[in-house]
Parts: sequence; structure tokens; C-alpha cells
Amino acid sequence: MLTFFHYEILIRMQKKIKLIFYRILIVSVSLTSMSGCTALPGKVVIEKVEPKTDIELRRKLDEWTEQLHSDDPTIRSSAAVSLLGLNLLDAQEPLIKILKDLKENETVQVTVIKAFGFTRDDRATDILIDLLDSESIPLETAAAETLGMLKTRASIRKMSETMLDPQRPLNIKMLLAKALGNTNNRDAVEPLIKMLATNDRGLREVAKKSLEKITKQADGNDPAWWKEWWVRNKSKSREQWLEDIVLKQEENTKQLDSKFEQLKLEIAQKSIKLLELRPDKSDPKPLIEAIKSDYPEIRIFAAKELVKIKDPSVIDVLIDAASDKQEEVRIEVIQTLGEIGDERAVNPLVYTLGDESLVVREKSAVALGKLGRPEAGESLISALNSNTNLTIVCAIIEALGQIGDTMAVEPLIAFLNHKESIIRECTAASLGKLRDTRAVDSLIAALNDEQERVRWYAADSLGKIGDPICVDSLIKLLSDTSARVRESAVTALGQIGNQQAIESLIKALQDVDKRVAEQAAESLVNIKNMNFESMDTVANTFYTNKDYKRAEAVLERQITEYSKQPELQEKILQTKIKLAKTLFALKDCQKSLPLYEELIKRFPNDNSIKTELIQCLKETKQYDRALEWFVTWIKESPQNSQLCWQGRLEIANDKVEQGKYDKVKSLIDNLIAEDPNLGGNEFKPQFQKLRELCASELSATKTASQNEESEHLSHPKDKK
Repeated sequence: MLTFFHYEILIRMQKKIKLIFYRILIVSVSLTSMSGCTALPGKVVIEKVEPKTDIELRRKLDEWTEQLHSDDPTIRSSAAVSLLGLNLLDAQEPLIKILKDLKENETVQVTVIKAFGFTRDDRATDILIDLLDSESIPLETAAAETLGMLKTRASIRKMSETMLDPQRPLNIKMLLAKALGNTNNRDAVEPLIKMLATNDRGLREVAKKSLEKITKQADGNDPAWWKEWWVRNKSKSREQWLEDIVLKQEENTKQLDSKFEQLKLEIAQKSIKLLELRPDKSDPKPLIEAIKSDYPEIRIFAAKELVKIKDPSVIDVLIDAASDKQEEVRIEVIQTLGEIGDERAVNPLVYTLGDESLVVREKSAVALGKLGRPEAGESLISALNSNTNLTIVCAIIEALGQIGDTMAVEPLIAFLNHKESIIRECTAASLGKLRDTRAVDSLIAALNDEQERVRWYAADSLGKIGDPICVDSLIKLLSDTSARVRESAVTALGQIGNQQAIESLIKALQDVDKRVAEQAAESLVNIKNMNFESMDTVANTFYTNKDYKRAEAVLERQITEYSKQPELQEKILQTKIKLAKTLFALKDCQKSLPLYEELIKRFPNDNSIKTELIQCLKETKQYDRALEWFVTWIKESPQNSQLCWQGRLEIANDKVEQGKYDKVKSLIDNLIAEDPNLGGNEFKPQFQKLRELCASELSATKTASQNEESEHLSHPKDKK
């Protein structure tokens, strides 16, 4: 009988572990449903009588004994159980007789056997043990299972003695070892440990499994381990024994749960692998089915893959999945809805703004921001005032900025004074996206915030709004101690782009921080609607600073935007000269040549233009074109003579270095024909020296060629 201490332990057991003991608890009040031929009828009526006379008792005994042979299995079972319930020798005798009678109907015998198990009556233990050797499978099975249900010390002792009897057949030993395991009784432990020493491997395995079932110990232990374990535990009280089993069962249950979860994970991973290998990646049907899976890992994967398809047909499925019981699935689905961008997702996402999960709320706000639908504005503003979590508040503020509805301006301005700097940062950034002048004064005030990130976001947003009223405040910010803040200020000044901003940006080119100076330069280049004089100033500044690429960009833009204005034509020519020289400084001769050839016609006496033009022609290997210009310039004016002859000499030297001796000799011969004095005493000796060098090289080349030809003629066989 269980003590109060036993019930204390049972109460603490987990629900899964309690299921193991249900059979013990239920058997005292109802029949246990067994599988196969061992099952008792679903309803057994146990007749309880207290006969007042011997005559009445005898009548009942006769009646129940007769019912044992009824065709109705329920009546048979009820009669057998009722007889056993009297606990009288006279009542037991008909049942024992049935079991011993070899000619008795087998179904009747099975009914009687199960009745002994149901009532846990051990008076037929010896007979049941003998029936284990029956040729009838139903009788053998019923007997084995009933022996495991008896659980009394007497029955366990008899089963153990029989199992250990060396004269007994192996099959009976194995059935008894299994039955002892089904008793879950500690009295069966020592006999089963002894069976581990048997020579038969099958019997050892049955005994071992029965030990594991009774003790709840892990498998894989050898006989020596079991003997040592029994020495440590056999002296424990029944209360301690039961508590150990409960604790062990809890441990085993946890291990099973872990294995079960691992198995589920493996199934999910294999399913995901199959989805990854699906032949048609554009077909959403497998993913639509997968997002309904029982495994959250598969649902998460399906949501991630659906965003790649962006098929409108999946929206309804995703909307349903947004209410998934698993937080991770909801998060992934909500992010997917935001990525796909279908307006049907607005209302479901508004609903999930109130989700119990903080992360889901945050992702819902982010997704609504990506959708950019104005109809979500009111709900987001409402959520802004009902949430205190900083991450969620930031997500809502950013979403309002992305949606771009100016109804959010006033609610957002209030958050520029929030005690948390992260909220002020998000607010300053979002107000810039709304581009509403109502926020200008508050953003100017935010330029003095103690946190540099707030100052730089405020500056960025003022630039996006573009109101010139904030220029003075932004110029003051160019003295901020933070380079990042100064960088934001020059960006904003470039976006506003008035004359005052341009002058400040030119000064910012000298900032000690390279990033600030670089951003100031970029801002100057990108200013729209700049007048001619401002462009001139900016281009000259870049040229002076040797920032030739930006100077080129401004000068080309200046020519493009103002070349059609008649009053600026002379200035445009000067701009082209600057552009040609800028390109020359960049060594971009291909682009500068057309400019120089155009300019030399307008400024024929500008030797610097001539020099740079010839240099570009030489760089591009256009020697003939350069020589043509020399001829033209000499004809135009004798003043060009020295420049031209110097240029001709340089070209001759270049060709000599290239090994073009015949062309150099031909060039000098032509120059002698033009002027036998070859430009005068300064140049004539140099030309003559070059001519002699070319003649010598050409002669040596000719001699070498002749020698080689003679060598070949004198050794024809070698040649062959």
C-alpha cells in the first residue's frame, strides 16, 4: 500500500512521467485495455453479493461457474472475476480446473487467465508458469502477460525460482524474464542480474531490458556494472527506491525529449534540403505548402524563399502565417510581407503592431515603412504613443519617415525633445525624409544637441528640406568639434547651394579633416543652379588646389550651361582655355586636342597654347599633324621660327629614340630643302649630327643584311 510519502513524490512528477503509473492507478477501478488476444472485453460487470446462507452462496457459485462457458466473452469475464472476488477455495476450484483441463475450450481458458491478472490474484501462479510451455500461442501469451501483472512477492519469488531453474526450457526462462520486467518490482532485480551470467545471448538481452525497465537505468551497462549498482541500491527503503526511479524517469524523459527534438530538427533540415533542390524555383506551390508545415524551421525557410519569388499569389498565405504561434515564423513572414510590398499586407501588419512579441511589433513597423502606404500612418502614430520600448519607437519613427505623409510632422517634432538620444536621432532623420518646413525651427535647435549623432542627423535633414533660413546655423556648425557633424553640415550647405553656402564650402575645402574637405568639394560640384561667376570661382579654386578632375567637371558644366548666351562668349573662351589646360594637367590629350586646335585659331600668338598643342600631338604620336602646324606657323609669322624649329628637332629626336632612322633622315632632307640653314646656327649642328647618325645606322643595317645573304648563299645545304 502506498504511503503519504509515495503520493508526495507522485505529485511532483511531470505529466509525461505520470503516464507510466496510470496502469497501477487505473487497474484498481477499471479494466485495462490490452492489445491482441489478451484484451478483456470493454465492459465487465463484477457482481458483488454477500450471500446470507450456504444455500444462496452455493447457488451463486453454480451460476457463475456455468457462466464461465457462456458464448458472450463479457459474461465469461464477469463470472471469472466475480468468483475470484469471493476469495474462497470453493470459488477458485472451477477456475483452476478449467486451466488444468487440456480439453477445455481455449477462449474460456484465456478469459480465466486474464481474470487472474485483472484481480492480481496469485493463487494460480504455478499453473500460469506451466502454461508458458503450452503449444497454444494464445494461452502462452495470456499467461506471460498475466504473470507480469500479478506483482505480488509470492508470484515474483515463484517466477524467479523457475527462471533460475537450470532444468527449465530456454523459452520459459525468456518469457519469465520479460514478465518480471513488466512487474516493475524491485524484488525482481536480483534474479534478473543473475540471469546476465547465462550463456544464451538472447536471454541475457531480455533480462537486461527488464532490468532497465524496472530501474530506469540507461542501456549499455555490463553485468559487473549491474552487480555493483545493486550492491549500492538494494538496501534502500521503498520510498528511496521509488524516488530514485522517479528522478531517473525524469532524466530519461528529458533525454527522450532531446532526442525527439533532434529528430524533428533532422526531419526539418532534410525537408528544407528538398525544397532547396526543387527544380522550378519560380513555382510558389511547394513553398505555400511548406509554410503550413508543423515544423517552424520549414515555415521560416518557406517565408524567406517566398520573398525571392514576389508572386502576388502568395500574399494571402503569408497573411495567414503572420498569426503563426511561433514567434520566429511571424517575424520572418512579416519581414517577407514588407519585402514583397503588396498593399494587401497593410492591415495585417497594422494588426501585428499590437503583437505580444516586442520583436514582432518592431518588424511590423519596419515592414509598414517599406510598404510606404499612407493609410498606415494613423495606426503608426497611435502605436508611437502607446509603446515605450526604444527599439519599437525608433522603428515606428523611421517607418513614418519612409511613408512620407506630412501628417506625422507635428507628432514627430515632439520626440526631438525625448530624453533618449537614440529617439532624437531617429526623429531628426525621419523629419528630413518628410521635407516639411514646419520642422526647420526644431531641427535648427537640435543642431545644439549634446549628442553629436543628433546634430549630424539634424544637419542632414535641414539640407534635405533646403530652406535657406538655416544657412547661418549650418555655417556655425562648420566649427563643431566633431568631423562627422562638420561633414553633415557641408553636405547640407551643398544641398541648399546659395551664394553664402558656396563661400562657406570653399573655406571648408581647407578643413583639417580630409573627409570634411572631400565632402565640401563634392557638395560644390553637385550644387544646382550655380551662376557663371560662382562656377568660375569654384573651378579656379579646384585648379589652384590641383583638384583637376573636379575643375574639369565644373568647367565643362559652365560651358554647357552658358555657351549659348551671347554676352558671355568671351568669358566662355577663357573657360575653354582653362578647361584645355586642366585636361593638359590631367594628361588627357585626346580630349584637350580639339580644344587647343580651336583656341589656336582664336589666339594665334599665344605661345603657351601652341606649346601645349604640340605636346599633346607628340603624346598622341601625331607627328605629321604637328609638322603641318609648324609649316603653317612659320608662314604666318617669322616670330614663330624658333618655336617651330625647336619642335621639329624634338620630333626628330623622338623618332631616333624609336629607331625610325629612315624617317628621320627623310625629315631632315625635307627640312634642308626648305631651309639649307636648318633654322640657324642653334639648330643646324644638331640636325646634321642626327642625319649622320641615321646614315650610319642605315648603312650598318644594310651591311649586316648583305653579310647574312652571302652567308646563306655560301652554305646552301645548311640553309636546306
